[in-house]
Amino acid sequence: MKPRQVLQDLRKTPPAAGYLFLGNEQFYRDRCRQAVYKAILGDQGSEGDGPAEFDLSECPIEELIDGARTLTLFGGDRLIIGRNAEGGLLRRAGVKAVPPPELKRYFASPTPGVTIILEAGRYDWSNRDEKKKIERVAKFYADVPVQVDLERLSAAEALSDAQSVAKRLGLAIAPDALTELVEMLGNNLSRISNDLEKLSLYAGKDKQVGHEDIELLVPEARQRGMFEFSEALARKDRGRALEVLDTLAQSGEYWPMQINLLAGLFRQALVVKEEGLGNPNQISSAFQKRGIRMWPARARQILAMARQFSLAELERALVKLFQADRDMRRERPDDRIIVEQLVVQLTI
Repeated sequence: MKPRQVLQDLRKTPPAAGYLFLGNEQFYRDRCRQAVYKAILGDQGSEGDGPAEFDLSECPIEELIDGARTLTLFGGDRLIIGRNAEGGLLRRAGVKAVPPPELKRYFASPTPGVTIILEAGRYDWSNRDEKKKIERVAKFYADVPVQVDLERLSAAEALSDAQSVAKRLGLAIAPDALTELVEMLGNNLSRISNDLEKLSLYAGKDKQVGHEDIELLVPEARQRGMFEFSEALARKDRGRALEVLDTLAQSGEYWPMQINLLAGLFRQALVVKEEGLGNPNQISSAFQKRGIRMWPARARQILAMARQFSLAELERALVKLFQADRDMRRERPDDRIIVEQLVVQLTI
């Protein structure tokens, strides 16, 4: 079941006896958990009414089931959360991870007024290897009545939800600026929502948020100037690279860090060149398998760099970047001169 369907059902019907949250999409996981909490305990639930929590990487699922079957002195509806539900699977790996019979018996006759949430948020649906692990976790907990698939949002879904969040906050934000924010944060709606709240507090009700405000408050956007610099290098546009260099120098950039960032882009372009990756989707997928998340604008930039430079030129550029980094570590270097010399060497 998709999380939006869970939220819709909870507005109409009481919570199910159990939910299995599968995947690491945080925004909708939190919303679903809060919706179940509200449905059980209402808006006025006190701290003492809070959910009982179990860490299933440390305790067996049977302990959680015992807690669900135990009647409380004061009665009333209860919520029980089992975090790190993958741990229940890993702890039984020696016995081929046989699904626990206690789980099937419990949900065949669950305790009235008790809802169990099992959270398995370690793995990513979009990663092929991790998807197989999620499927094994789903099979292990197949007796839980409702499975909620928390998959990463597409760009269109993230943008639509980001627009709803901005509207709820009363935040006026330029459409292209919001699109850029969604893209640079890799459709991570939890991060997007947090940054929109920061922008709302910063801008108030009267100011429209634009690219400059995002660059000021969102850490990822602060790399934008460096991206422009590297794009100019990718086109071998020496004049534009020196122009951006001047702007970055005036803003007080710490060049050793930026050289490391630039070297990372050239290393990634070298990988793209060596593996013959031909479009941004292939690049994002290839680096995701290496554990590196990459938003589309970054993938397009790396592709442009790989196309502009030959394999030998990329290797030579990495040598020059290493030398520039080494020179900046010497006593009292003039960082700007070193970077200007690097620009000349990379745009021959």
